[in-house]
Amino acid sequence: MPVFWAWLAQILDANASCSKALGLLQSWYRASELPVPAGDTSAYCQARCRLKESFLKQIFGRINRSLAGAVRPMDLWQGHRLKAIDGSSVQLMDTEENQRLYPQPSSQKKGCGFPVMGVVGLLNLSHGGWEAFESCQQNDHDAKVAPRLLGHIEADDVVLADRAFCSYELIARLAQQGAHAVMRLHQARHRKLDWRRGKKISPIERLVVWKKPYQQSNRSQLSPEKWAALPEQMTLRYIKLGYEDRTGQKRTLVIVTTLLDTEVYDAGEISTLYARRWEI
Repeated sequence: MPVFWAWLAQILDANASCSKALGLLQSWYRASELPVPAGDTSAYCQARCRLKESFLKQIFGRINRSLAGAVRPMDLWQGHRLKAIDGSSVQLMDTEENQRLYPQPSSQKKGCGFPVMGVVGLLNLSHGGWEAFESCQQNDHDAKVAPRLLGHIEADDVVLADRAFCSYELIARLAQQGAHAVMRLHQARHRKLDWRRGKKISPIERLVVWKKPYQQSNRSQLSPEKWAALPEQMTLRYIKLGYEDRTGQKRTLVIVTTLLDTEVYDAGEISTLYARRWEI
């Protein structure tokens, strides 16, 4: 366990040196009146390499359960847990194995770049901790990886996501689990958007019906049977917002949500809720 804490301290200290990590260990041992490890970092580095993934998963599980147990009613939104999903990437150590599993970007000259691993993570905004994450190739589309995280989404959760995740399949699968979605409308649908269609709720809100695509997406990991089990159509709520982009240009953003009850879920509150996605 001391090796784990020293390694974690390295990460939190912007990838500090092994010498600094060993110094922390030596200080802890000295304060605890235990035999102080020698100043050679070799033993610490070897011990760090022996940390097993199963051990790290046990630690992660204990942290997650502790965080979940501390959630108060005031930490929820309208009684719902908020979970934000997004994708990113991380550089790995430049080893042959890492290069084989997670190759460096093709734009970089061979031998001049680091392996890059894609990551799609699910953050629980009710307590601020990671619910789960999945590793992937850096060029894998977020919507392809996201379904692997569905096992960590429960009934009545509200999932916040950007437009990359806004697909019929993902929203339908969330609904099948009793969860809700608040996402930005995908650009392909936004380009074809006709605000006159659907049922008008207010000048900025409409109820629309999405029909299941005739053909399953190439990114879909569902079996033909599970694809067929998805609903043939869904009623969704659009909320249209105006905003200025980074250049000062006026733009329109459309939020898609399965929270249809306008009396309970105010459009302004949902708009503010979508902005919380950036807390990821």
